[in-house]
Amino acid sequence: MTIGKRIINHKQRKEESLIEAFRHCNSANVSDCMERLYSMNAYIRPIGTGRKIVGQAVTIKAALADNLLFHQALLMAEPGDVIVVDSGRDMNYSVCGEIMYSYAKSKKIAGFIVDGCVRDVDYLLAEDFPVFAAGITGRGPYKKGPGEINVDISCGGQVVHPGDIILGDEDGIVVIPPNEAGQILEKVAILKTNEENSLAQIKNGQWESSKLATQVGEQLRKDGYLFL
Repeated sequence: MTIGKRIINHKQRKEESLIEAFRHCNSANVSDCMERLYSMNAYIRPIGTGRKIVGQAVTIKAALADNLLFHQALLMAEPGDVIVVDSGRDMNYSVCGEIMYSYAKSKKIAGFIVDGCVRDVDYLLAEDFPVFAAGITGRGPYKKGPGEINVDISCGGQVVHPGDIILGDEDGIVVIPPNEAGQILEKVAILKTNEENSLAQIKNGQWESSKLATQVGEQLRKDGYLFL
């Protein structure tokens, strides 16, 4: 293979029901259940009205200011895929706009995550197509390459493998290894139950005697804090 010019046309596929189960989760809870190690950095933010993104990653390693491989990935992507782009956090050139959003939406692609810039924000404000990115600029890209598709990339401070499950919302983006997805969902269900119990205790005026409030006091005393 030629490094820098690899286009890999396959990725590990998981059952649709497993991926869809994450649609009912929020990224914060999933992050907590993954030891807070798999969330993208906060500079990757939703750009338009589309704020929920769930699907398996099609990855792109792009040259700076270039979207040639992005266009090819759009042709290869399948319904429900999330296109994740490593643009090197370039803040001077956008790598996608209305034409690409429109085509992706027509193919039922789940959305884009770009470690770099995008443009044509008016489309994203009017249409429910999720795009998360580091920034916005009207200056467009070139189409010369090089670049690669479906290789391991870095996006938002996280390694993303082709086929990883991506979950994004207003709280950010979390990258989920497919082989761990079932176990993570079980942990999320337990966490949700615990949170519901905590909210009920607050509503009933019982928070001071809750498990968490008690743990806080115990930890402070253990660490030698002085209550004056």
